[in-house]
Amino acid sequence: MNKDRLMALLPPPQRSKHKEDRYKAIASVLQTFALSAWGLGIVTPLISGTGPLTPMRAVTCFFLGAALEAISLTFLAYIPYPEDKTEAKTNG
Repeated sequence: MNKDRLMALLPPPQRSKHKEDRYKAIASVLQTFALSAWGLGIVTPLISGTGPLTPMRAVTCFFLGAALEAISLTFLAYIPYPEDKTEAKTNG
């Protein structure tokens, strides 16, 4: 009876679709942060007169955005794609 109560507290087992959705969500958040770094650090100072765009600030924001984008693409690389059945039939 205690085992039943414990099982009710645990989340259901993960399926591959759940993992895929989580990887996509994490990648989406990281891509949003990358665009924010580029937009707030480079584009906004060019459009508005909030402050000068120094070369150091531009380079820092560019590499921060590029690093976040690379991390997001790494998360997307972990998503397994099913094998195409039509391609398998022609090769086999």
